[in-house]
Amino acid sequence: MAGQRSHVNATGFKAGLKRTRRGSRERLNRVLARLLGTAEPRRAPLADDTRRVLVVRLNKRLGNILFLTPMLRTLAASLPAARIDVVIQDARQKALLETLPGIGRVWIQDKSLGASLRLLRTLRARRYDLAIDPSGNSASNRLAIALSKARQRMGFARTDQWVPLTHAAPRPRSRHQAQQAVELLASSVTGKSWDTFDSLAVFPSDAADRAAQAHWVEAFGATPVDAPVVAFFTQATGNKQLDDAWWSAFREQITARLPNARLLQICPPGMAAPTDIASVCIPALDVLAATLSRVDAFVAADSGPMHLAAAAGVPVAGLFRSTSPAAYAPLGPDCVSLSGDALTPEGAVDAVADMITRRRTSGAA
Repeated sequence: MAGQRSHVNATGFKAGLKRTRRGSRERLNRVLARLLGTAEPRRAPLADDTRRVLVVRLNKRLGNILFLTPMLRTLAASLPAARIDVVIQDARQKALLETLPGIGRVWIQDKSLGASLRLLRTLRARRYDLAIDPSGNSASNRLAIALSKARQRMGFARTDQWVPLTHAAPRPRSRHQAQQAVELLASSVTGKSWDTFDSLAVFPSDAADRAAQAHWVEAFGATPVDAPVVAFFTQATGNKQLDDAWWSAFREQITARLPNARLLQICPPGMAAPTDIASVCIPALDVLAATLSRVDAFVAADSGPMHLAAAAGVPVAGLFRSTSPAAYAPLGPDCVSLSGDALTPEGAVDAVADMITRRRTSGAA
C-alpha cells in the first residue's frame, strides 16, 4: 500500500541488520527525492499520442497481480487506441493477464542479472509513451520505470519518491491496492474522463476452459451436476490460515444446512488429495480460474485463490483472521468478507447459503 511501511520478519542480529539497511535506504531515498524526485502531487494531461503503455508490477504474489486487473481494464476502456504491456515476475501468472482487453505483451523479469539487462534493453527500445508504477513502495518498480526511457512516468508522490514523475498522484484515499491503482489514474491526470472498473477480472482462454472441463469431469463424473457446487480452499500463509478444526466444522455444518450441495476442495500443488470429498489440484492458474468459474460459491482465507475466484466471477466468502478486509477484500460480484466475531463456520455457511439463493434466483447459475 502506498505510504505504508512493511514489517521486518526477522529477530535478533538479522532484524537489526535489516532495520539498519532499511533505514539507510529510506534516508537515501528521501535525499534523492529532494534533489530530483517527486515528493508532491503533480497532475497533468496525458500526451495526445499516448499509444504505448507499460505497467510495471515486479511482485510474485498472485493477489497483487490480480489487483492490477481493474486498472488494466480501465486503461483499455479509456485509451482504446493504446497497447498495454505489463512486466511481472512469475511466468505462471502470464496467462491471466494476456487475455485481458488491450493487453499487448506480458514480459517476465528473470532473476538473473543478464536476463534482466536484456529485458531492460528490449523495453527501452520500445520507447513507451507512458510507464506506470501502480504501487507506492516498490524500489524495483521505481527503478524499472526510471530506466524505461518512457517520456511520461506515472506513480504516487511520496517523500521518498526519487523518480522524476510527470504524473504523480497524492496519497490514495482507498486502502485496497486494486482500488489505489485505479485511483492513481484519475488523481494524476487532468482533462481525462476514465471508464473505471472496481472488481477483479480474468478471462480464461478456450484452451483453459477445455482443460477445466476435464478436471470437472474427473471430480464429479461425466453426468452434469444439477446441484449447487461449493468450493473451498483451506490453505493460507502464516496467521491467515484457519485450523483443521475450523474447516471440519464448516464442512459438517454446510452439509447439514445445504444437504443437496456438492463440495469441491481446491488443493494446492503437492498436497495429498482428500479421499472423502471431490477435489482438484490444478497448477495452471488460468485453468484453475476456468474451473472456479463453474462453482456457485467459494470459501477461503485471504490468499491468491480467494482473489482468483473473485476475478473469475464467483461469489466469494473471504475469511480474514489476521489481515484487513479494507486492504485485501475479494473484489467481485456478491463477494463478502468475514472477520472478527463473524469469522465462524456458521457465519461462512450463512454467507454461502445467501449467495446460492441469490445466484439461483437471479438465474446466474
